[in-house]
Amino acid sequence: MKKILIASTIMASLAVTATGAFAASADLTMHAVTEAQPVKKAITAPRLAAAQTHQGIEYTKEISYLDNGSVNAVVETWIDPLTQDKRIDMMAKEDDGTIHPVSHYLQEKGTKWVEVSRDKSGKAVSGKFVKLTTEEALSVDTWKSFAERQAEFARAGWKNEGVTTAKDGTKLVKLSGKDMLEDDRQPEGSKVVVHEYATLDTDLGLPVKLETYAEFNGKQEKQYSVTYEHKYVNDKDVFNTSGIPMKAYTQLQWIHGVDKQ
Repeated sequence: MKKILIASTIMASLAVTATGAFAASADLTMHAVTEAQPVKKAITAPRLAAAQTHQGIEYTKEISYLDNGSVNAVVETWIDPLTQDKRIDMMAKEDDGTIHPVSHYLQEKGTKWVEVSRDKSGKAVSGKFVKLTTEEALSVDTWKSFAERQAEFARAGWKNEGVTTAKDGTKLVKLSGKDMLEDDRQPEGSKVVVHEYATLDTDLGLPVKLETYAEFNGKQEKQYSVTYEHKYVNDKDVFNTSGIPMKAYTQLQWIHGVDKQ
């Protein structure tokens, strides 16, 4: 059964090469549903030593919005900087139209991929797993740690637009970045400039909001936006898949394009 994943982390449709935050497509549209295929990491950011950064499990919640302001997807991720255990939760749509939560895990130092299907209440129903080659592990590891996300917004290509204060007193810095789409991604007969506007928590160095616009013939048109929540949690059970009925596979659709036992 073909599975479609509804996820902001794998369906952003534009790229600013100065920030390397997104994958690009020529049609410059963001789709609410995308076929389940992995996206290679666009950057290799330096990791800070775990002893310096570890305050618990890193939790991120991303809510993506379409250009009309409607919610497109909600994605939650957990990363343990010490063990490198990782989990991402999103909604999946089966080819029969059924929509339900699904969890993906990277375990055993990134050598094991686990997929757990859940019912509408979030209860785990069944799972399957596959062992990964080194190349496969690099391809599917699209999770961004706090350090990697901080590095994204600290790199050259962002312009500081000043500091503002949120209603709760949090200091926020505004950044802007722009670049041309690569030639092979430009729509025929057009030159498209992509603009990104980010708002960061100055204490954490992590994004609160990101908006993306495409400039056509001097006019900017909003493509989508993403809001973020970042915090540390200490619930090790978020990586626990014991007790869930599991089947071993040699190939999985998410990685290989087909399920094969």
